[in-house]
Amino acid sequence: MPDWSYHTLFKPLLSNLPAKRSREFIHQSMGFISSIPLGTKLIEFLGHMKTDEILKKEIHSITFENSVGLSSSIDPLLNGTNAFMNLGFGCIEIGPISVNKELHPTPNIQLKHNLLKDFQLEETLGIQETLQKLSKVKKTHPLFAKVQGSIDEFQLIDSHISKFVDVYVIDLTLLKQYDKNSWLASKPICLSIDVGSLSEITVEEMNKLLDSIMIQSDPLLSDVENKQLLIHAINQLHANGYDKPIFTSGGISEPIDAVELLEAGAKLVFLSHGYVLSGPGLPKRINEAILHRKDQPIQHNKDWNWYFLFGFIMFVGGLIALLISLTTIILPYDEYFLNTNKESIIQFNNRILPFMSHDRMTLSGTIMSGGILFMSLARYGIRPGYHWATKASNISAIIGFMAIFLFIGFQYFDWLHALFWLFLLPPFLIGYKKTRKLKRKPTSQNLHNHRYWKNSLIGQLAFIILGFALLIGGILISIIGMTTTFVETDLAYLCISPSQIDQFNLNLIPVISHDRAGFGGSLVSVGLLVLMISLWGFQQGKRWIWWTLLFGSLPAFITAIGVHILIGYTDFIHLLPPIVALLLLIGGLVTSYQFFHLKDQSK
Repeated sequence: MPDWSYHTLFKPLLSNLPAKRSREFIHQSMGFISSIPLGTKLIEFLGHMKTDEILKKEIHSITFENSVGLSSSIDPLLNGTNAFMNLGFGCIEIGPISVNKELHPTPNIQLKHNLLKDFQLEETLGIQETLQKLSKVKKTHPLFAKVQGSIDEFQLIDSHISKFVDVYVIDLTLLKQYDKNSWLASKPICLSIDVGSLSEITVEEMNKLLDSIMIQSDPLLSDVENKQLLIHAINQLHANGYDKPIFTSGGISEPIDAVELLEAGAKLVFLSHGYVLSGPGLPKRINEAILHRKDQPIQHNKDWNWYFLFGFIMFVGGLIALLISLTTIILPYDEYFLNTNKESIIQFNNRILPFMSHDRMTLSGTIMSGGILFMSLARYGIRPGYHWATKASNISAIIGFMAIFLFIGFQYFDWLHALFWLFLLPPFLIGYKKTRKLKRKPTSQNLHNHRYWKNSLIGQLAFIILGFALLIGGILISIIGMTTTFVETDLAYLCISPSQIDQFNLNLIPVISHDRAGFGGSLVSVGLLVLMISLWGFQQGKRWIWWTLLFGSLPAFITAIGVHILIGYTDFIHLLPPIVALLLLIGGLVTSYQFFHLKDQSK
C-alpha cells in the first residue's frame, strides 16, 4: 500500500475504524498479497522499494540493507511480517514474545486526527503461536525479537526461536537477571530502554553485558521533542565512553528525523507510530534522502544514446504516420491488398477514409508520445544510471515489439510497420545489452511532510490511474481490433454495417482491424511507460519527470481529440475516455508541479 493510495484512499476510509481493526485490516491484506504467487513482485512493482547497495552496513556480523527498521509495536500479531519484508526496511522487530499469552500495551493510533492518542492493552503472542507464524515468514531481512518474562522463560524462548531471529531485545528487568557466565544467549543481546531511564544503568554495565542498546522514545511527547531527547542521549552515551552500537525507536515522522538521528550516531532507527501516520512510503523516502545527502559522484552512462536513438526513431516514425493520416491516408500497398483505390472507397462510403484516418492519426500521436517519453528517460534517467529508468524502458519496448503479433493474424503484411520495427530493433538490443548492469537507485530532496508532498500524492495517483487507464484501454482496443473491429458508435458514424462493408470489399475490415490492433498495442506500451514513470519516478526536485509527462502526453492527446473534431466524429460517449484521461493529466500536472520544482533544501 504505497503512499499514493494510503493517504488518498485508504487512510480516510480506515480513520473511521478502531485502531486495532484498521491496523489488522491493512496487515492482513498486505500479508495475503505477499503470500499469493507473484505477490511480492506486485509489491515491488508498485513500490520499487529495494535500496541501493551503498546503504548496506554490518552490525553484530549481520548485514543490513539499510538503516531503517520497523518497531514491533506496529505489527505485534505478525500478520504483516511477510509484506514488511518487501517495503524498504533493513530489519524488523517482532514481539513482544512470551512463553504464554500476556497483556501488553500497544499504541492506539488515531488516523483521523493523525496522532497517538494513548495505549491499549492487547494480548501478546505466546511462543507456540509465534513459532507457527515465524515458520511462514519468507525472511529476507534480519529479525529482532523482543522478549519478555523471566530468565528461565527467555532460555526456553531462545531454544525455540533462535533459528528464526538474529538479535534479542530485552528490557532492564530481564537484563538484571542475565548472567553471561551461567547462560549465554544464542544471539546478540540488545537492551531496550526508555530515553528517560538511561540513568538506571551505567555505561560500564552496558559495555560489559550488552551487544547494543535501543533507546525508546517517550510516547507522551511529540516526535520533535523525542528526536531532540534521542539525539541528546546518543551524544551523552558516546561522551561517557559507550562503544557499542546504538539504535533508536520512535521519534520519526518524516525523513529529516531519521537523517538527523543517523547523523548523530544511531546505527539503526526503528519506525513506530510515526510510520502509520506518515505512511508506508516513509522508509523509502528516508533511504532516498540519505542517498541524496551522500553526494555520490554521478558517472554518466555513455550508452544512453542508444535508447535516445530508439525514441527518436519512434518520434520520426510517428510523425511520418501523422503526415500520411492527414494526406493520402492509405498507401499503395494498402490499395494493392484491397485491390481497389481510395476513389472507389469514397464513392462507396465517404466516411470510411476519414474513419481510417482517425485510427491512423491516433496511432501516430501515441507513437510520437512514446518517442518523447523514451528520449527523456534516456537523457535524464538512463544517462545518470538509474535502474528504474532502464527497467521501465525495457518493459515498455518489449511489449511494444510484441504488439506486432496482434496484426500478423489479419493476413495482411504491413510493409511500413515491418520497416519501422526493423529500424527500432537494433538500437534497442544494443542499448539493452550495454545497460544491463545499471543499478543506481533514485535519490530525493524530500525531508518533510509538507503540503507540496501531500499534494503530489494526489498528482501521483492521477498519473497512475492515467497509466492504468491507457493500459486497459489499449488492451480493450486490441481485443476489439482482433474480434468485432467496430463498436456501436463507430457504426453509427459510418452509417453502415460490417456485412455491407464485406459485400463491397472483403479485405477492408482486415485493414481497419489491423490499424486498431496496432493502435491498441502501442497504447499498451505507452500506458505502461506512463504508469512506471508515475510509480517509480516521483522524487522531489526531479522537474524533468514533470516536463516528461507534460510533453510526452501532448501528441497523443492532441491527435486523439483533434482528429475526432476534424472528421466530425464527436459522439460524447466515444469521446468520454480521452476527455477523462485529459482531466487526469491536467489534475496530475497541477497538483505535482510545486513538488517537482522545489529547490534543494536538504543541505
